[in-house]
Amino acid sequence: MKRLIRVSPDTLYRDLHGEGILLQLETGQYFGLGKVAHRIWQLILEHRELSLVEVTLLSEYPVDPATLSRDLDRFVDQLVEKKLVEIEILPV
Repeated sequence: MKRLIRVSPDTLYRDLHGEGILLQLETGQYFGLGKVAHRIWQLILEHRELSLVEVTLLSEYPVDPATLSRDLDRFVDQLVEKKLVEIEILPV
């Protein structure tokens, strides 16, 4: 299966010198992104396919693949829960 991630139309994003701010327009909530979360967000915007985001992160950070996969899934789940992104699952 191929998991694509799409930024919600109700999400605004701003880059603030290596960190980021997200605004969910429907709820009016702001979310700050630290350096690693900001990098993940940039990769989501660039690739959209979560497997490509994961591969890129593995090449950039010295982290165990299982740990990265688990942490990325948690982060994406939080983004979905806060209505900042939507996931689309496609057959391979």
